[in-house]
Amino acid sequence: MRTDMNRIAIFLLVAAAALFAGCSKDKWPAEPDWDRIPDPSVPVDDGLMKPAACSNRVTAHMGGSAESGLPANSLASLRYAMSVGAYGVECDVYWTKDNGIIVAHANGNCEVNGLEPHKATVAEIRAAGRLSNGEQIPVLEDFIREVMVEGSCTRLVVDIKKINMPVSQPQYVVNAARRICEIVTQMGARHFVHLHCTGSDDNAMKSAWGYACQAGLEIAMNSGKSAQNFGKFGFNWINMSASGQMGPEAGGNGQRTLKEFVDAGIAVSVYNVDKQAGDGNAVWSESAVNWYLRNYPYFKTICTNYPAWLISKLSNVETKYDGISSKEDFEAFLGAVISDPSADSFADESGVVVLKTDLVLDDYTPFAEFSGIFDGNGHTVTINYKGDSPYVGFVRKLTGTVRNLTIAGTMESSSDASSVWFGSLASVADGAVVENCTNKAVQIFSSPDAAGTVFMGGLVGKVWNDITMTGCVSEGEMTYESGAALQYGGMFGANNADEGHVNISSCTSSTSINFAGSNSSAWSYVGGLAGKPASKAASGDEPCLVFEDCSYSGAYVISGGAKVRAGQIAAYSNSSFLIKDCRADGSIENREASKRDFVVGGMVGMVEKNVSGLIDGCTFSGAHKSVAGPDNYIGGIFGNTADGVVVTAENCTTSRTAYVGAPAAVSVGMLAGRPKRAGCAIKNCLIAGTINRSGEEIVISADNLADWMFTGSGTAAGIVSLSSNGFNAEQ
Repeated sequence: MRTDMNRIAIFLLVAAAALFAGCSKDKWPAEPDWDRIPDPSVPVDDGLMKPAACSNRVTAHMGGSAESGLPANSLASLRYAMSVGAYGVECDVYWTKDNGIIVAHANGNCEVNGLEPHKATVAEIRAAGRLSNGEQIPVLEDFIREVMVEGSCTRLVVDIKKINMPVSQPQYVVNAARRICEIVTQMGARHFVHLHCTGSDDNAMKSAWGYACQAGLEIAMNSGKSAQNFGKFGFNWINMSASGQMGPEAGGNGQRTLKEFVDAGIAVSVYNVDKQAGDGNAVWSESAVNWYLRNYPYFKTICTNYPAWLISKLSNVETKYDGISSKEDFEAFLGAVISDPSADSFADESGVVVLKTDLVLDDYTPFAEFSGIFDGNGHTVTINYKGDSPYVGFVRKLTGTVRNLTIAGTMESSSDASSVWFGSLASVADGAVVENCTNKAVQIFSSPDAAGTVFMGGLVGKVWNDITMTGCVSEGEMTYESGAALQYGGMFGANNADEGHVNISSCTSSTSINFAGSNSSAWSYVGGLAGKPASKAASGDEPCLVFEDCSYSGAYVISGGAKVRAGQIAAYSNSSFLIKDCRADGSIENREASKRDFVVGGMVGMVEKNVSGLIDGCTFSGAHKSVAGPDNYIGGIFGNTADGVVVTAENCTTSRTAYVGAPAAVSVGMLAGRPKRAGCAIKNCLIAGTINRSGEEIVISADNLADWMFTGSGTAAGIVSLSSNGFNAEQ
């Protein structure tokens, strides 16, 4: 997982920068680094106190003061909302001149007790008057201490109110967001606070969003924008007026529909759904209330002035699913995972979401995240997609478990984004488990103008941290034509982690791979099972990358001018690894005569970064073919190693043919193409087959096998340990 120390460091850097910001737009904090911002929806065991489980997603507007008769935004109204078990309490907050945050509801002139909050101190505002029940104006710390108690299920929904009287002051929003995030961080209250940001200045809202995310807080933006326009900003949670922004189907007077945001993977909250008139942002008709009750699973939260009433209404209508039995069930499931990535409401008694029917999903883009257990139950999800999304697959981010599911269909992306994540099952996986899943999809990436990196896998595009894959099959087709660099594997394309472990066992791939990449400056990594499994950790003797009882039997054709590292199991490793009892009986063929830097191995293409690896009990019975081209390194077991690498190949067997139609200086061997430095060992291996180099066909025999275990520039027999190797008479 991304560490909390990293999160804290990022937050402190941004917060420190903001402390020096003045009131001009030019001095606002820089736009956040979107690639480094943690996803607050991903569960993190940070040791901080967490709220108890809540049976609803009802937010009490100003504490539900209209229902209780208590002063709005008071500690008394807060306690009332907690007593009825509301998920959240909406509280309006304002930044003060002395860098405080008060909880209050300003009048139409943006005044509290006759004072503009940003022009007065907390003490001055309190001295100017009290609430009707005698309470002094509370500060945010008071509210946090109230909810942050053992057994509380209630969160604060902190609404950062804009100041627009007499003139708009967007810098106020930035200051308020910064200070709120500082307070929440100092009090260790991140699990008890959500943020809402009200405003019309896009840059100010971006800054508020950046502060919230870097502090680990979820934040919604008040907006009436369409899902398409809202999504362009990168925001993933919208808060809308039920009356003013939601459309007629929801009883509102606006143009927005629930479906447009659900389809876009954007969480939705609304304010307010009430039992009677009185709030200009509320709907209260019987038809409108019933619509919200029916569509309740699709909402992250629903705000109301009458929390006890709405909770009671929901308890009578909420459906408990025991799986997904229809297209309609699946659509409801999509709505549920927006607010609850575990989709607990769709789980059976054992906590598993079970698919009970085949599904065909046309024009489908992946939903945001799944953290529960999903059992495909032997069913097939057919996904048909053609567009320019950088995320392609069944789920955008998999942090849970998926088992017994087949993905089919045709998925095609032409995205020119700097990064693309493309996997039939998951665009990205983080700490995921994938068991007995099958890829039968046709995957196409065609974007000649793209210039970044495409992470593409038969099942998973890119892995963050750990992944376990067992009993999985990839038998689809992959076609790639682009100027972007590619990292592709039949199971997954790449992984990236500080301390990650990849365990792939009993997995097979027969994927047909057609690679026509044109990037001649950056490496592309294409493997039968994994493209670039690159984990930086190598702790002790424990391998970070494990492939056991796996195989590749497909046909992999390379054209175009890209630099390529390829392997029938993995294209690359820069971490300690174990490849055991694996089989490579497919073919990898380079058809580009001018191609330089073609590195290929039956098990692994390239190994570097001072790591050690063991290849044990593996069999190469496939074929590696290349037309003429310089700097090619081709081996039946591994292709090339860098300085400091220690690779041991033992108990391995070759039995078929490696072809290289290249000059004699090119490195080619039945076991290794170019083991570059001392430390590599080849022992107890049996070798046979035919090598064709420079038009000369050489049949491996007992007499010449030592010459053709490995060869090539930079390699000499004296720097590789050889022991107990022999001719494979049973080829």
